[in-house]
Amino acid sequence: MSGDVAPVVRLGHDLVRNFEALPPEKAAEEVATHIRKFWDPRMRHDLLARVRRGDTDLHPLLVRAAEDLVDGDVDRAEIREPSGG
Repeated sequence: MSGDVAPVVRLGHDLVRNFEALPPEKAAEEVATHIRKFWDPRMRHDLLARVRRGDTDLHPLLVRAAEDLVDGDVDRAEIREPSGG
């Protein structure tokens, strides 16, 4: 990665480090849940745009988690439930 790491990449990789001890599917689910609950919609949009462009700086687990995200998709019931992150 370059010295100028975008905030969404840095924060996404922080999440990956917190959950990568879990089985891959569970880790991706937890990362996606955290992003849905706590990231600003602009940050989610930026991450999804990077995934669509094939940004090679993104960790594969972060890419997998982003596959579960849809621009503008927030489940209000899910926000009320605690998450692992």
